[in-house]
Amino acid sequence: FAPHLANGATGSPELLPWRSFAPASQLRTYVDAGRLPKGCRSLELGCGNGESLALLASRSSFACGVDVVPASAEDSNRVLREAGVTERGVAVCADVLALPREPLPDGGGWEFDFVFDCQCFHCVRQVPGLDAMELARIYAGLLRPGGRLLLLTGSADEPTARGPERLTREEVLGAFGGLLECEELSATHFDWTPAYKRQGLPDPPLGWLSVWRKPGGATS
Repeated sequence: FAPHLANGATGSPELLPWRSFAPASQLRTYVDAGRLPKGCRSLELGCGNGESLALLASRSSFACGVDVVPASAEDSNRVLREAGVTERGVAVCADVLALPREPLPDGGGWEFDFVFDCQCFHCVRQVPGLDAMELARIYAGLLRPGGRLLLLTGSADEPTARGPERLTREEVLGAFGGLLECEELSATHFDWTPAYKRQGLPDPPLGWLSVWRKPGGATS
C-alpha cells in the first residue's frame, strides 16, 4: 500500500512489509515508562492494522487512529473490539493531509496531547507538490501546546537498499521548521516483521526515533 504516490501500490494488508503483528516496541517502551500524561488524548497517524492503536487506547482517555486505506481502518477497529477498548478508541479512514474537522466520538476535536507516527511521515512527505512547511503545519496543528509527537522514520544510515524511505539526521532535525522542538533523536531498528525476516539479514532496517514538543503548555 503506497497511496501517497501517484502509482500507489496496492495489496493485502497481511502482506504489508512493515507489519509486525504487535505494537511498535518503541511506543511500548515510551508508554511503559509512564510518559503519557494523565487523561491523555492520543492520535496515531497511519494506524495500519491497529496493534499500536489498541495499546494507545488502553493507556489514554481516548485514542484515534487515522489511515488512508479503508481495509486498514476496518482492521484497526476490529483489533480495538477484540482488545475491548472501543469505548476509548476509534480508527478513521482519512487522508493525513486533509483530516476531517468534525468532533470525534469522545466529543473532542483534532488537537491531542500525544501523537504517534510510525512510517507515515516519511511517506506523506513524498507527495508530489507538497510544501514541507505545509506538512509541518499540519503536524503541529494536531498537537495541543505542550503536546508531544513520537516519530519513527527510516534512516539514511541503513547500509542496504531496503526498508522504509530513508532520511538523514539533518532531514529529521529540519522536518518541522521550528514549529516543534526536538527533545530526543536516536538511532533505532524497526521491529522484526515477516517481510524483514525473509530478507535473511541479521537485523531489521535502521530508523530514527525522535520526540518532539509543541511550544507552550506544561513542560513536564
